[in-house]
Amino acid sequence: MFPPPMCGSCGASLQPPNTTCQVCGTAAWPTPPPPQAPPPPNYGQPTFAQPVPVAPGFGYGVPMRVVTPKSSGIAVLLSILWLGAGNLYVNQTGLGIGLLLANFPLWLLAVTVLGWFIAFPLWIIGVVVSTVLAAQGAKEYNMRNGIVVY
Repeated sequence: MFPPPMCGSCGASLQPPNTTCQVCGTAAWPTPPPPQAPPPPNYGQPTFAQPVPVAPGFGYGVPMRVVTPKSSGIAVLLSILWLGAGNLYVNQTGLGIGLLLANFPLWLLAVTVLGWFIAFPLWIIGVVVSTVLAAQGAKEYNMRNGIVVY
């Protein structure tokens, strides 16, 4: 059998249900804290640290997408150098690939003498169409992304 606990200040023996000494009145042992609620089950999922609340006006704010403006001049220059390249530059992917594929047979046709009379006029028409659409595409891209270019 264990001896009864003793009071740390007066040395009197303590009775276990009481938390204070009956002789001097000091607290003999602290009361246990109330039991905490168990954490919610995670069902086998990994647990991650919860985000810390941030005071308004501080922190990172709303995520933003940063884009650079597209130049109409660069789009026109790329279209003159290679059909469809300016359209690819301004994110007109379908039109750009279509013009690139149309440019390849024009180059093959231009190898022959008769092809010069067919390929060169078609290429000129393609360049005019491509440059106009690429310049318009650059302006639309900039407006769509909230970029004002003067």
